[in-house]
Amino acid sequence: MKQKTLMVVGLLLLWLVVANATCDTSHTSLRQEDLVNSYQLARFHLEECEDMGVARLEPDMLNETVRLSDDIEEMIARGSWSQADIALVQMEQNVALMLGRLKEWDPDQDGLSNYAELMLYGTSWSESDSDGDGYFDGSEVLLYETDPLDHCGVPQNVPVEAPVQRRCQALEKLK
Repeated sequence: MKQKTLMVVGLLLLWLVVANATCDTSHTSLRQEDLVNSYQLARFHLEECEDMGVARLEPDMLNETVRLSDDIEEMIARGSWSQADIALVQMEQNVALMLGRLKEWDPDQDGLSNYAELMLYGTSWSESDSDGDGYFDGSEVLLYETDPLDHCGVPQNVPVEAPVQRRCQALEKLK
């Protein structure tokens, strides 16, 4: 009886070890997949930062983050998951800092940050009057509630703020 009990306990322990090892492997594989997905998302946001001109605002941080991105790709290819995880945390922090700065930066001084211009309104972050109608993008969005991308959508009875580069023929006929 004692021998049967020991054998059952031994088989039970063996089953627990095998089951636990199987669970750990699938869990590890899920963590690796999550890391790859997180890396791809961080890479996407890095490309957004580049599109918003972060190279002019934070060139050193951009270079460091691109280097980290390249390093992470190599670490993932080698299977150095814990190193890739640590580097990814730093990459994500850098991208968050750059995005934060871009939410405040307005190099064309039109009243809209680069982030708002690219992510919300589709206007140019390097031209203060994207549609050339004589009104700054920020004024059209924040004050006059006109479309900063429609040169015919101008505020009425308000003097222009910038040189007019595109006149609206339909509005000219009304005058």
